[in-house]
Amino acid sequence: MKEKLTLAEEKFAQRAWRFTSGARNVGRIIFSTKVPLSATEITEILAKKGLKSDLTTVYRLIDRYVALDLAHLLNGQVMPCNHPENKDEEHHFLVCESCGEAEEITLNYKESISRQLNAEKKFKLRKVDLVFYGLCGTCKKKFN
Repeated sequence: MKEKLTLAEEKFAQRAWRFTSGARNVGRIIFSTKVPLSATEITEILAKKGLKSDLTTVYRLIDRYVALDLAHLLNGQVMPCNHPENKDEEHHFLVCESCGEAEEITLNYKESISRQLNAEKKFKLRKVDLVFYGLCGTCKKKFN
């Protein structure tokens, strides 16, 4: 996580944004989660740790982490980006409906779908974001 916080601090500085203790604390939470979190949940986690932050500030910091390609918004909740160096790559997620864990994945199908959409619908595909819902390996074992 230290590497991600260091990268975040560098990227904040490139934009001339202050990397405050609040930014660091929100980053720690984002980078350590496997479950998508809302701004309210992050604010509650901070409060439980005795770290005060208001909801507006948390929303603003989430927006900054997303703008820097260090996090993703997934149905209004934030997840860490596992591959911030590949900002042009499509990012997709597997979300477990039982435990709530999410995993970022890469799929190599964009070119074939793009060709098909262009041929059939004259549609130029620019970006794809997919979320797949189901059961992770651990939860699947519990239900079998």
